[in-house]
Amino acid sequence: MCGRYIIFTSEEYREMKAILKEISKHYKIGTGTFNSGEIFPSFDVPAVLSSESGPDYSMLQWGFELPNTKKIIINARSETLDEKRMFKFLLESKRCLLPANGFFEWNKKQKYFIKPAGLRTFYMAGLYNSSGKTVIITTPACPEMAHIHGRMPVLFNKETGSLWLEKYDGKLLVPYEKPLEIEKAG
Repeated sequence: MCGRYIIFTSEEYREMKAILKEISKHYKIGTGTFNSGEIFPSFDVPAVLSSESGPDYSMLQWGFELPNTKKIIINARSETLDEKRMFKFLLESKRCLLPANGFFEWNKKQKYFIKPAGLRTFYMAGLYNSSGKTVIITTPACPEMAHIHGRMPVLFNKETGSLWLEKYDGKLLVPYEKPLEIEKAG
C-alpha cells in the first residue's frame, strides 16, 4: 500500500522541478503553488500522462471517489487491475506516472521513509480517470521491504516509466528489484 509520499522541490531535485515547470506552463500558474513535502490522499499531485503525442503533464487529485460514499480509493492492486471494472477500462489509455522523492510505510506504529537507492526522483505507476483523479498501482512488497509492509507502489526510473506510458504491459507491474534506501522517520 502507499498511503503517503513526498515531493521535494529544492534546486537539487532538477527532474522534479522540470516536471513542475511543464505543468506550470500548461496551467499558467507558478511552481510555488504545488504541494510539496508530505503528500496525503486527496491532495492535487503532479502527474505525467500517457498520450498519443508523447508524455503530457497535468495535476490530478489523488484518490478515486467511491459512488454514494465519502470514501476514496488511493491504491489499485496490480494483480486485479484487469478484473476490476473501476480500473480495467483505464489500462489502455489512462496510464500515468506520479513523480516522487520517497514514500512512507508503517510497521505497527513505526513510520519508514523509503526510496530507490541512487534515485533522487522516481515514478510510481498510476491510473487516472476523466474526472482528473488518480490512484497508485501497488504490488506485493519486495523482500527488502516485506518486513515493513506486505505491499508497495510499483516503482520506475525515468526510462522504465516511459515504457509504462507507451503501452499497457502487465509485466512491468512487479516488485522493485533494485536496492532501496529505508530509514525510520518521525
